[in-house]
Amino acid sequence: MANRRSAQQLMDMKKLWFGIGIVALGFLIGCKYDKEDELYPVLCDQSDITFSRDIEPIIASKCAVPGCHVTGGTANGNFEDYLGLNAKVGNGSVRSRVLESRDMPPSGSITPCELETIQSWLDAGAPNN
Repeated sequence: MANRRSAQQLMDMKKLWFGIGIVALGFLIGCKYDKEDELYPVLCDQSDITFSRDIEPIIASKCAVPGCHVTGGTANGNFEDYLGLNAKVGNGSVRSRVLESRDMPPSGSITPCELETIQSWLDAGAPNN
């Protein structure tokens, strides 16, 4: 009888430790390593936005890329310089496609800060500065 009781106690202890292990594993799996920029977002500075410093780099890396808004590209409009981009700013398609529909760029790789920057630049009249 004593052996039976000891075996039962041992089995109960194993079940208890197994349960504790499962709970601990659940906590470990539930924890994840978030990206620092998502946890601590950098404030998007919207003061003193210029075309040359703020807008042109966004356009060059997201829009005026090979095969798209460049000479010989398939997209409607050439954004390799201010004049080409300004034509689409003037007819409202930049605001419509980038900020409202958000279907440009098609890769969807534009960041919230870049969207805010473009919005501020357009709201300021899209100056060539």
